[in-house]
Order: sequence, then structure tokens, then C-alpha cells
Amino acid sequence: MADTARPRLTPTALALIAIIGVSIAAGLFLNRAVDSDRTALFMATQFRLNVQTYLTLVIDEETAVRAYDATHGARSADFLQPFRASQPQYDAVLAALLADRAELPQAVAPVRSADALHRRWLREIAAPIIRNPGNPANPRLEAQGKQIVDALRSAIASAQDIAGRAVIERRSAAGRSVAFAIAVIVLFVVVAGLIALRSERRFTLDQQNLRAEIERRNAALERSNHLLQEFAYVASHDLQEPLRSVASFTQLLRKRYGEHLDAAANEFIDFAVDGAVRMQQLIDDILAYSRVTTHGRPLEPVDLNESASRALANLRFTIEERGAGVRVTPLPRVLGDPVQLAQLLQNLLGNALKYGGAPPQVSVSATREGEVWRVCVADNGIGIAPEYHERIFRIFQRLHTRAEYGGTGIGLAICKGIVERHGGHIWVESQAGRGATFCFTLRDALKEAPGPA
Repeated sequence: MADTARPRLTPTALALIAIIGVSIAAGLFLNRAVDSDRTALFMATQFRLNVQTYLTLVIDEETAVRAYDATHGARSADFLQPFRASQPQYDAVLAALLADRAELPQAVAPVRSADALHRRWLREIAAPIIRNPGNPANPRLEAQGKQIVDALRSAIASAQDIAGRAVIERRSAAGRSVAFAIAVIVLFVVVAGLIALRSERRFTLDQQNLRAEIERRNAALERSNHLLQEFAYVASHDLQEPLRSVASFTQLLRKRYGEHLDAAANEFIDFAVDGAVRMQQLIDDILAYSRVTTHGRPLEPVDLNESASRALANLRFTIEERGAGVRVTPLPRVLGDPVQLAQLLQNLLGNALKYGGAPPQVSVSATREGEVWRVCVADNGIGIAPEYHERIFRIFQRLHTRAEYGGTGIGLAICKGIVERHGGHIWVESQAGRGATFCFTLRDALKEAPGPA
């Protein structure tokens, strides 16, 4: 029986195999480098967006306090509303800025410096003015406050510069990675060409396709970053600053000259103020909704008792104003994002206070269900008909007019986004006129290993 000769690979085939192997390895390397660069650029861009939001909140507070002092405390609930509303948002944005210290460690110092200046402004300027509006000494305090805010702006500008330099450095690193990968590939092309010249044309075509894909990805990344930057600028400056001015100065116009205007003119002023305030709140809520999935922190063990305490502290003015009773039973440790879980509880507690009875009675409890916890927030309010139980979790969905209850219809959509990001489910159990119980599930911290969402 004759021996059967095994097929042997020719030098050309070996060269082609080597080229293919190197091309695949280089493609994976480039893909990883580009993906890493995209992630870093996105985080740096998000940092700059949060810096703009942080500065906007500080300006909101300063404008509200100045307007409150200018009217000698008249209609304090109207003028101090932006000041009070910014408090919980400020904590969330500050936590988000400090959460980026792994990617932007140099930005931590100016952010902490800005926070220290902000706390000094609250303590030394805002608090005395709010306690004694119209005091002849307040203009001097406002001048000192302006110096503090100017120093805060300088610190924030330093943080923005650091983020901008980080973007440039990441782009340069990506360029070096691409250049290195291409150099390696070209070297192998030369070696393979010496072994088998016939593979050179095919290899050159592969190289051209690879460069085109790199350029396409880089162009897409540039467009995405540009759109994010434009959105941050428009949302933080071009839209919000004019709205604040319209609301503040229209209210001053009515206060000073209202007695000289007829009923129709005063009604028109009310429409203008209400529209500006609602648009500003809508912009803030849309930004908060977008940050649920784009700026979440890695999941870690979280004590829900601390999250509930933070939420109640942010709502203390509303609780006192409505004379509400809030009962919180011991809550478990779960796997989650501490900032988002505090926001989740604050939104649900805020709804319970808004739609609760007279006075509102609210309870927060937790029940173990296998490897997850079922957390419920119950109230004695107006309740929700069953046909609306799914609808209320959609964005911009409202069951009442703005004259009856304020809001933008985004709060429960934010709650749903947070719970789903944590791998849970949220729903409501309610009948019209019988109160409502909002429940959601979270994973037990002891049953799950912490990791990124």
C-alpha cells in the first residue's frame, strides 16, 4: 500500500497565515485602544458637563438669595425656591465630580476647594441674609459673597482646564497607539513580502480597510464628543441663564410696579414667570434623567438606612411645612450606587409627601424575598387608579394638571431607570382614594459580589 503524502504549507501560505494573525492581533489592539480612549474621553466630557451644572446650581443659589434680599423677604417661598431646590442637586453633582477622581485625580483639589468656598458662602453670606432680609448691612455681605463666588468660579475653571487637558492627552495617547500598531503591521508586511511577494497586494488592501475603519471610529467619536459639549453648554448657559433672568426680573417688575398695572398685565406676568420656572425645572430634570445611565458609579454594598437619612434630610423643609409623619423601619444593605439610591428614595418620598393626605403619613419598609429585598414606600394619599399603574413610569406622563400638583412628569421615570440599572423592578400597588405603595427590588449585598453595572 503506497504511502499517502501529507499536504505541506507553502511559504506563501505561511506568509498569509502570519499576516492574518498579525492583522487580527493589531485590530484587537486598536479596537481596545480606541474603546479605552472613547471611555476616557466620555468621562472627561461628562466631568466638564457636571462642572457646568455645579456652577449653574451655585449661581441659582446666589441669584435667589439676592432676589430675596432685594424684596426684603416678601414672597420668600417664591424667591427661595431655586435656593432650596438646588441643595439636593448640589450634593449629587458634587458626589459625581468626586467620583471621577480615578480618571481625573488632579481635578479633585480644585473641586474640593470650590466646595469649601460654597460652604463658606452658605455659612457667612446666605444664612445671615435669609435670617434678616433687607438689613442695611446686607449689601456689604453681598459684596463679600461676590468675592467668594468669584474665587469659586476660578477653582471650577481650574477643574475645567484639567479636564480639557485630559481630553487632549487621551487623544494623543490614542494616536500613539494607532501609530505603534501600524508600524508593527508594516514591519510584518515587509518580512512577509520577502517570503512571498504575491501576498503583498492582499495585505495592502487589508491595511487600507483597517485605516479607514480607524478613521471612521475616530470621526464618530469626535462627533459624539462635540454634540455632548454643545448640549452641556446649551443646557447650562444658553437656556438656563436667560430663564433665570426672566423669572427673577419679571417677579421684581411685578413687585415694584404691580400696583400701577391692571389685572390683565399682572396675569401676563404670572404666565411669563410660571413658564420660565417650568422650563428651567424641565431642563434640570432631563439632565438628571440622562445621568441615570451615563454617569452611574460602580455598584457596591450600600446601607439603605444612610440613603434614607440623606433623602429625609434633603426633604426636611417639605416635611416640616406639611406636618408630615414619616416612619422608616430598619433597612438592609444592598448592592447599588449610593448616590442614585438616595435619589430614588428622595423621589418616592417626595411624591408621597406631595400626594399624601392631610397631614401626610409615610412609611418605608423592606422585606426579604429570596436573594433580593423588596423595599416599599407607602402613603395615605389620593391613590392611583389601576389603569394608570404602568403609564406613570413613562417620561413626561402626568395624571393631574399643573394647577393641582407641580412637577414635570420625569421623577418616576428617573426612579424606573435607577431601579432597572440595578437589575431590579419597580411597580405601584394602589386604588384611587386609598393611598399608594411604591415597591422596588434590589439585590442583597451579601449575595452579590460588587462590580460595575
